[in-house]
Amino acid sequence: MTIVNDGGMSQNNPALVGSVFERKPSHSAPKAFTPTKSGFPAVQHRSKSAFARNLEGVRKNGAARPQNAPTVAHSRLARPLKPADPDEWRNQMSRENEQRVASMTEEERDQERQEILERFGAGVGDLLQRVKLAREKQAQGAQSGTAASTDLAEDHITHLEPVPVTAKEEFGREIVSNRLSPPPPALSTNSTRPSSRADRRLRFAELGPEDVHVYESAPPSPRRKALALPPPSNDGSAVSLGKFSGKLAAPTPTSSEPKANVDPEEGSAEYIRRRYFPEAPANDPNLAWMKDSLSPSDSSQTSSSLRFDLSGKPIPASVSSTLPTHLGLHHHAEGSHAGYTFDDIFLLSRSTVPAQRATMLGVLAKVARRIAAMLQGETAGVEELVGKEEELRKRIVAAGVEAMSERGSVGARAMEVVWQCIVGWNEEITAIEGVELESPADTMISSLQLDFFLPQIASLLAQGDLLEESRSQLLAVLHRLAQHNNAFAASIVTTAKLVPSIIQNFLLTPIPLTETSPLPDPLALQLLITLANASRQNASALQEPADALLRFITFLPSSSMYPPALATSLLTNTLRFYTALANYGLYSHIATTAVERLSQLTRYILSDACSSPSLMVAWLDLVAAWMVCAIDPHQTTPGHEILWSQIIGWGWNSEIDNLSDRLGAEEKYWPVWAGMWRAYAVWLEGSRVNGIRGGSSERMECLDVIRDGFEDGKEKEVVMGCLEAIKASMNQITLPIDQTHLTHFHALADHAATLAAVIRLWLSCLPPPSDGPLESPPFPLPFLQISDLCAKITTHSSWSVLGSTEPSTRNAYVHLRPLSDLLSGYLRLSRRLPGSSKELWAAQALSIISKFLPGNEDVALQIADDILSLVTPEWLNALAIQAPPAIWERGGMLVIKPFVAHTIRPHLDISIGPTSPTPQSISTVTTQRLPSATALGTFGLPLSREWTLSPLDHLLRSGSSEVFKALPEGWDASEIDIVRASLLLTRICRDVLHHFKLTDFVLTRDQAVFGIMKVFMLEHGQTQATDSNEEVFRDHVVGQFMADVLRHYTASASSPTSVASGDLEQAASKFLGATPFYQYYTDFVSLYDSISFSHPLFASLLLPPTSMRYALDYRKHLWNDFGHVLKTVRTPADQVICQDIREYLSPVEEDPQMLGFYLRGLLKQQLQGFVHLVALHHVASSIWLDLHDGPGWGEERASKMLKAVVEQGGHELVREVVRYQQSASGTALLPPRCFDFLDDHVRAARLECVARWGLQNRLQGLFSIA
Repeated sequence: MTIVNDGGMSQNNPALVGSVFERKPSHSAPKAFTPTKSGFPAVQHRSKSAFARNLEGVRKNGAARPQNAPTVAHSRLARPLKPADPDEWRNQMSRENEQRVASMTEEERDQERQEILERFGAGVGDLLQRVKLAREKQAQGAQSGTAASTDLAEDHITHLEPVPVTAKEEFGREIVSNRLSPPPPALSTNSTRPSSRADRRLRFAELGPEDVHVYESAPPSPRRKALALPPPSNDGSAVSLGKFSGKLAAPTPTSSEPKANVDPEEGSAEYIRRRYFPEAPANDPNLAWMKDSLSPSDSSQTSSSLRFDLSGKPIPASVSSTLPTHLGLHHHAEGSHAGYTFDDIFLLSRSTVPAQRATMLGVLAKVARRIAAMLQGETAGVEELVGKEEELRKRIVAAGVEAMSERGSVGARAMEVVWQCIVGWNEEITAIEGVELESPADTMISSLQLDFFLPQIASLLAQGDLLEESRSQLLAVLHRLAQHNNAFAASIVTTAKLVPSIIQNFLLTPIPLTETSPLPDPLALQLLITLANASRQNASALQEPADALLRFITFLPSSSMYPPALATSLLTNTLRFYTALANYGLYSHIATTAVERLSQLTRYILSDACSSPSLMVAWLDLVAAWMVCAIDPHQTTPGHEILWSQIIGWGWNSEIDNLSDRLGAEEKYWPVWAGMWRAYAVWLEGSRVNGIRGGSSERMECLDVIRDGFEDGKEKEVVMGCLEAIKASMNQITLPIDQTHLTHFHALADHAATLAAVIRLWLSCLPPPSDGPLESPPFPLPFLQISDLCAKITTHSSWSVLGSTEPSTRNAYVHLRPLSDLLSGYLRLSRRLPGSSKELWAAQALSIISKFLPGNEDVALQIADDILSLVTPEWLNALAIQAPPAIWERGGMLVIKPFVAHTIRPHLDISIGPTSPTPQSISTVTTQRLPSATALGTFGLPLSREWTLSPLDHLLRSGSSEVFKALPEGWDASEIDIVRASLLLTRICRDVLHHFKLTDFVLTRDQAVFGIMKVFMLEHGQTQATDSNEEVFRDHVVGQFMADVLRHYTASASSPTSVASGDLEQAASKFLGATPFYQYYTDFVSLYDSISFSHPLFASLLLPPTSMRYALDYRKHLWNDFGHVLKTVRTPADQVICQDIREYLSPVEEDPQMLGFYLRGLLKQQLQGFVHLVALHHVASSIWLDLHDGPGWGEERASKMLKAVVEQGGHELVREVVRYQQSASGTALLPPRCFDFLDDHVRAARLECVARWGLQNRLQGLFSIA
């Protein structure tokens, strides 16, 4: 290549390069590859320079460069050349290829031809031929316009003059310079450039003087398009550049359809069609894939239109297309809209560019925070994400987990994403301890692959180079996972090196401290407490690192190197961790091995230097737990780790006495009083077991210390204050329960725990029951106020949280545990009070036992056993309840005791520890946490109202019942014995509760109906004394008890509103599970048809599901599929099991088929009793408009039904239909009152209808009869 420049540069001669000439290439066949032994090309050593090798090549080949370069005129003086032919490069390549082929041998041609066929297939020749023909056709069509366009270009370039632009219009000159500058000389353009770029036309929109603006806040950007900026606002922030005085070319008219002589824009669908598919029509559906899938206007309406900026804030669709590009919001595939869709963010979060990936992970964290806020009602801008929260949460956390192991900012942002999705999603819930937080709304956490996730965290902590914020976030994530469920907690403990890394990073920080040394984190201790409370196995595994925590006991807050608040928090959580271990009977030997350090701690707590109530409570709870372990040293693991003699030697009881002197009666000290009273009670309970004469001397010493305070001292003030505080908290908790009530729940739990502690202390001061009746209380308490308060607690709305489905409140039921303890303590107290009758205590026990939660199984079993022990012939005589001697001959209530015990504790492999451990619980409990609200239904507690009928469930499923597989030795009872005892207990409980007006705890009507239905569903009879086989329900005693149970649920009951009413389908759901109640009902009706022989009670149970409260299918099944049995159902109207007869009468039946069944029953069957009334009511109400209570009345149907009755029915039926009336409200009218005299208005209306239907002559006489 030769470059010639015949002149120097000057201001008037800006050209630098003159002309460029290409040397003619020498065409030769490609050099054949010479294989070597190794199979690789031979190595070319480059010991010589490139210049020397080229020179040597010239000498060897004999070639020489041209000696004289051709003379070329200066570009300034030369006439502009014509534009190069856009197809010239193709022609040149064609000539070169032809020369190359001509120089090849025949063997080389065959070899190249074979390679082409192998690479492109056998049809490549036809394809190339078609492309060549299409190109020639296109060239012929465009040849006519070439000359004209060339002349136009020459004229335009020759006469072009520069446009004068002032300095104020400098910005405008930059914009329009591209439109007014001449095209570059043809010789300066690469001749090998494809024609698709050479002949490309640029089109510009018309530019007006007011369209040029400057935005001071917008920095220059190489991607910025000046004309894409929106007009300025009128706030004065824009700077005017003046008026543009130049001339603009006229805009080219556009059309929605491309013209034939205008080439489409490169890359467009039309361009691709013309270039590569020239024979295809313009609207060929096979080429629709090339068109844009969405127009800009349509894209804003799709689900992907939601875009976010870098702060995670949603960008409205109306704004995303107008924002400038310098904001960094266009770095995605669809560059016309600002902001990032979820697909864009997730794609860029896996970018190989660390900065870009970290930015997108930060955006994900902010978006997750916004979605979490959306769950609290803040849906502004993200309405379309409602219902998709958990799905997006899973995708976001997956992106974070994937990048957690990355170094630098990427890993830090990834940990923030994980924290936001696990902890920050609902940070308030992490404050709830003592219950598994697993919820159906947390499917993301449940779906985590812990076998991958936890080792990753362990590896990150072991590296020791994380940022402080990232370390804290990982610790919070682990704590939240430990709270999720017990299985997650076990995974954390069993993950290799995870717990040691936690202790090393967050607790065993370097000593002495330096300015850069990290401080211990109390949350790590809380994590250990949560893990220990999850299971006994976890607590056993955590004993090994427990010794290292003694450093926080050694360095007391008064002399600690840490800030006082931090030192106190670390010490408090350490004591709470040791208490969690002691609740399993574990690690109690530390009380002996670290006795000096603990004595030092005791002196600090009793001194004025200690001002932390929480630290005092932690110390008192730990002392109480160790004393429980010492009561029976055989229950600890290993045994005899701590002895009662050591407790006496350490004098903890006197130290507890000394602490009371430092306490005031203010509310902040109430938890300390509660802890002190619990420790006192444990001391007295242990003395009763291990002391001399049952600990009588210890009781007297204790009473001498505390009696004065309860008579008129600080203790009395605390008790009275707790009573008032509990009432105040209960008044603040109203339906519906929401998140705003959680603080009141927490306060209610604290105050109830204090009151329960003082009742426990009062009970521990009592002499044994064997000493006889109690002459006087050990110390005074406000018994009447406590009794009234407990009565209100049993019926308070706070218990409704047990059925809550809200994620924010469903786990708040853990705050009800102190209420259960308070009620349990009051029930024990009530039994020891003088003048307390058996009936009153039984009523209190039956109401309180339904308020126990998991963990109270031992107390519930004891109370149930006491209730069953009360049922004796003498007590029943006092209640005026008749029971045949056969019941007592077969064992009385003892026959159902195993079934009641299993109902209370169905899981023998799971034992939840009580809030106050006992010597029995420390060796048997498997966990200290309550189950999640979702799993609560699988536990026996809280008991439902129908717990007295639970033995019937085991009889119906005797083949799979766990009770029948493990019956106690000597148990021998028949099926009838079990049914008799169960029904008798049910009746006793109902009568006792009714007597004391505790109807909130009586069986609901639907529970009673379903329970009696179970008796009839027993499939086989039992062998009786007469050795005759019969069904259980035919037993005379069973029949009497069933009637007694249902008597209070009939329409004739004196107080129909005194018994709660529910839903049969809901009442049966717990027993039936996934089986629909409708299927159970069909089996029940079939059983009646086959074995009942018109049993009256059996027949009455067919009717409740056919009331208008239930689905139409129930009525159709009885009245159509088994309509033949209706004539055997003779239940009187006043004996129907319902709260109100109107349940069967209103609303009026609208289904035509059902009306036909009612009419058929009246005409074809001899219906009696209540079923006759039901059919008559719906038929008459469909005939007479004054009886119809809905809009579905039709005159044609009414006339046809009346004519059918008149023509096919007897005189009595016609009279009943014509004269039937029913009150609109109040008590329903029953026969014969519903056939009384009609008032004049109703008679006139009905006579008018009869006359209109042509039945006046036949029915007029019925209307005239009084």
